[in-house]
Amino acid sequence: MPAAGYPIVYLPSRPVSRKLSPDALLALAVTGAGVVAAYRLLARERPDAVLTTGGYAGVALGIAAAARRVPLLLFEPNAVPGRANLLMSRWARRIAIAYAECAPHFGPAAQGRITVTGTPVRRDIGQGDRAAARAAFGLAPERFTLLVVGGSAGARSLNQAVVAAAPVLLAEGVQILHQTGRAHLATVRAATSALEGRGYLPVAYLEKMGEAYAAADLILCRAGASTLAEVTACGLPAILVPYPYAVADHQTFNARALANAGAGCLIPDRDLTPARLIEAVRAFAQDPQERHRAAVASRSLARPDAAKQIVQLLEQL
Repeated sequence: MPAAGYPIVYLPSRPVSRKLSPDALLALAVTGAGVVAAYRLLARERPDAVLTTGGYAGVALGIAAAARRVPLLLFEPNAVPGRANLLMSRWARRIAIAYAECAPHFGPAAQGRITVTGTPVRRDIGQGDRAAARAAFGLAPERFTLLVVGGSAGARSLNQAVVAAAPVLLAEGVQILHQTGRAHLATVRAATSALEGRGYLPVAYLEKMGEAYAAADLILCRAGASTLAEVTACGLPAILVPYPYAVADHQTFNARALANAGAGCLIPDRDLTPARLIEAVRAFAQDPQERHRAAVASRSLARPDAAKQIVQLLEQL
């Protein structure tokens, strides 16, 4: 954020457990300190509006905004809202959501304040050229390409399944661009050294995600809100493996929204075996019509004007 020219002010925050314990009491005390700090920040800056995306880090600012009567816009990027956003929704003037399925969770009283906006994505997402992107990564120009992204830190279960499935997939003509996560790259490379030069490319981190999406025919990924917003903006069919420890299992609900629309398939993390992965990739690689249907369904869920709509809601406050 500072590199983009925006200053950051840090407020005290700590996740609050549902169970009464010394740690929960400490978290409440820290949150209280955060409310005081946020109140002073708003008194000093006198903003016209406050935007929060929820989470425990946003609670203090939301409470302070309500106390100072600063118009509050709440943004919920997941298909199921978290506890923080459910709490703050009672004070929000407007509520922006990424999925229509999310709206009922806020209750009848909030429905008139809800707008489905989608989740903002970077401008380069969905704008890449396939041939140029594949050339940039050294990938074959005409080969079916699987992109694997387990989040910025990688995902151990995805890595293990891909490493085991890669020899079969490569033999069937699939090439793989695999973001392993920096902590996992050495382990993955040691296990796949025999695959070098056969169409398997492991990388620690993908700086240019727009190019990576453009190079792909299919993506294997988690189901975080921002990732899915980017996937649909690119119209990519997806094999979705929700992070099993996400709060309230919200990634499963995110993934289900895409799978129900026909934009891909959902595989629970516990069921992601190499055989299941190979079967899922084959379903898209060997059936161009199914791949096309999933791509159309994926793009139909995209909301490329999400950022514009959220700004308009802020201006209306």
